[in-house]
Amino acid sequence: MQNRFTPRRLYYGWVIVAVMAVAGGWTLSMGVANFGFFINPMRDDLGFDRAVFGWASSARTAGAAIGGIFIGRLIDRHGARVLLALFGGGGALLIAALAYVTAEWHLVAVYAIVGLLGMQGGANIYTGPVVSKWFVRNRARAMSMTYLGLPVALIAAFPLTQQLIEAFGWRTAWAVIGLVGVALIAPASLLFLRRQPSDLRMGVDGGASEVPGESGAQDDAGERSWTRGEALRSMTFWRLTVAFGLHMAGQQSVSLYRFPHYEDQGVSATLVGYAASLEGVASIASAFTVAFVAGRLGLQWTAALGFALMIASHVFTIIASNGAEVAAAVVLFGLAVTYLVVVQNLIYPAFFGRRHIGAIRGVSLAVSMGLGAISAPLTGYVADITGDFAPIWWAAVGVLALSGVLIATTKAPVARPAPVEAAA
Repeated sequence: MQNRFTPRRLYYGWVIVAVMAVAGGWTLSMGVANFGFFINPMRDDLGFDRAVFGWASSARTAGAAIGGIFIGRLIDRHGARVLLALFGGGGALLIAALAYVTAEWHLVAVYAIVGLLGMQGGANIYTGPVVSKWFVRNRARAMSMTYLGLPVALIAAFPLTQQLIEAFGWRTAWAVIGLVGVALIAPASLLFLRRQPSDLRMGVDGGASEVPGESGAQDDAGERSWTRGEALRSMTFWRLTVAFGLHMAGQQSVSLYRFPHYEDQGVSATLVGYAASLEGVASIASAFTVAFVAGRLGLQWTAALGFALMIASHVFTIIASNGAEVAAAVVLFGLAVTYLVVVQNLIYPAFFGRRHIGAIRGVSLAVSMGLGAISAPLTGYVADITGDFAPIWWAAVGVLALSGVLIATTKAPVARPAPVEAAA
């Protein structure tokens, strides 16, 4: 007789969550969230203008916008296992190669290629679509756990980056960060990633097994999936995409330059590095609460709350002149960015289903990143000309406010597409 106390087998979707948490977390640490720590040392050593770092950030964003269109469809068709190992490992090697940069165009070119490989902003083109394919009922919890990897990595990466720069120089810091990325991302992807539950004869959320290769519009979890073409004809898709694009423009205007700005205001670089770790702690708190808040407020109003927190962070960044104000700014930023990232990766599959989510997210990220790409260099130019970040950052606050209103007033699509037999 079967032992009724035999434990249930671990659903493999949670292994996928763990792998994507590692990949996304360290990708954010490879010159994305911690890029600002390199600006002053590289300017002092190489004489680069502030705007160059903005152009590098925008090149990475624009590259990710272009690459994401193709990467998303490849994930739908073949999964992310080999793709993330090759592109993630290759992107990490390029980050390590920044140790040898000597000219401004080197920095911009490397960042553009890394973006084309999808290594931008926590590797969202990989993490969100991959996890979405394994969960429907438990999607909010799974996505929250996935994005725990981002703050956990940043808690280590922020002080590590600053300490490496102070002890060994910025060149060594780039090399270490990139090589750690190679060691983490490529092996984990090859060993553990799988495309979707049916490949292991499992069902979504650990339920009954799906039929491998099934292509109907409605799956065994009862979730209706839109094709990419159907989503692109929906006004809801474009409202979401523009809202998150304006968010990216408003956020990137501040996020790249805030750490050197704090130092320029007289706050020590070491203190800034440790204060920045509080961002990771705040993001962990957000990851544990976002599913609960979304269940009570709905995804649109949860996103609007994220925008409000980001606005508050920007205000503290503008006025920051001591450690307490820096701490307030980074804590608010950590709360906001996790809410916005998690909700963004929940709302598209919630509205449009999971079967073609890679292709749909590829287009949405391309548009939103394109809208945000000009923000960083424009901010650098304004600061170089005026000697002050405040004017452009107050404009960013206005952009974020507009994004919050747009997302809060966006309704879920009412008309579902009829079932189809072939994927888009």
